[in-house]
Amino acid sequence: MISRLFMLVITLPVIAIAAGKHGFPFAPNLVSREVLLHNNPLDWLGYLFAWWRWDNVFYVMIAAHGYSRVSLTVFFPIWPLVIWVPGRLLAFIVPGEIPYYLAGILLSNLFFLGSLQLLYVLTKQMFDAAIAKTAIWLLAFFPYTIFFSAGYTESLFLFFCLAACYLLQRGLKRDWWLASLCGGIAAATRETGAVIAIVFVVAFMQRYWPFSQRFRTNPWRFLNALCSLILLPLGVLLYMYYLYQTRGNPLLFLHAAIAWDRSPAIPFSALFLAFKDLLFFAVPLDSLYNNLLDLAFTLLPLYLLIKYWRCLPLAYSLFSLALLLYSLSTVVSTPNPLMSIPRYLMVIFPCIMLFALEWKHKRRIHKFIYVCFPLSLAANVTLFVIGRWVA
Repeated sequence: MISRLFMLVITLPVIAIAAGKHGFPFAPNLVSREVLLHNNPLDWLGYLFAWWRWDNVFYVMIAAHGYSRVSLTVFFPIWPLVIWVPGRLLAFIVPGEIPYYLAGILLSNLFFLGSLQLLYVLTKQMFDAAIAKTAIWLLAFFPYTIFFSAGYTESLFLFFCLAACYLLQRGLKRDWWLASLCGGIAAATRETGAVIAIVFVVAFMQRYWPFSQRFRTNPWRFLNALCSLILLPLGVLLYMYYLYQTRGNPLLFLHAAIAWDRSPAIPFSALFLAFKDLLFFAVPLDSLYNNLLDLAFTLLPLYLLIKYWRCLPLAYSLFSLALLLYSLSTVVSTPNPLMSIPRYLMVIFPCIMLFALEWKHKRRIHKFIYVCFPLSLAANVTLFVIGRWVA
């Protein structure tokens, strides 16, 4: 809660100072129309709509009007569907797209709070209570943590990944179905969500290998776990069927991603481009901060996985590696090759656990993190509110 209050304390004076001034918001075509209508420091709605920016605009648009444009199909359907439910109820008393924006802000924060609880439980089971407390503090004040509260998919995806892992770890008979349902929701939340299947494959292999022997010993438990896995791809398959029925192309979301200037590439290509641009001073000054911060928080999970991979269960290690490689297998032709990558990577919760472990072993980094994380978060919140790109 303290981190959310911290972001509000940053947001409100930024609106009070910048609203109504020339150049605010910085990218008027990437904020809601409501933001432009209430662009006044004396209008309280301007403060309420302070986070109605960038991808949040498109999720709200899908929730309110459906996939009205082909380019919107890059955004997977679960989050718009989740915010549609309370948004539809609010729509009886609040006009336009505002109900869906309010629902998105509220639900993203609730899912984030749930994620912190689950992260604490899983980290405590794997390490100890002190490391678990450190893990939730690091995630709560992570420089890009605003996206857990700004109506993006990050909090929903993280929550259902953690819930799936918790249920698989508990291992009751019904937990395989509940875990697969959570995994299916996570998979249909974003393009990279499919990697959650790795956790299920490893868990199933570890629990039921060799198959023939386990099947003879307890066939019903074996079949129960195996049949539950059908829920994993169900959400994505339904979305692909919807795209086929409405647009004639079940893989339209992949083509839409290219239209958004994000193309498939050899893994780590974006990382090498970021190094090259910085080395040869090819980065514009107004993008230097983003490039440096994105590079630092792209290298961080790489460093943690290389150093501490033996401290993680096999399922967590493979999940982290797959999500990292998947996220780093695209490139954009902008002054910031690592655009959005740290936001995609901060949901790799095993790396947050490892970061807390690093915190325990290296006390000399404490003061640096205590200063760097809140300052970077404050800077990112400010940039986001004024309409500049963050991640």
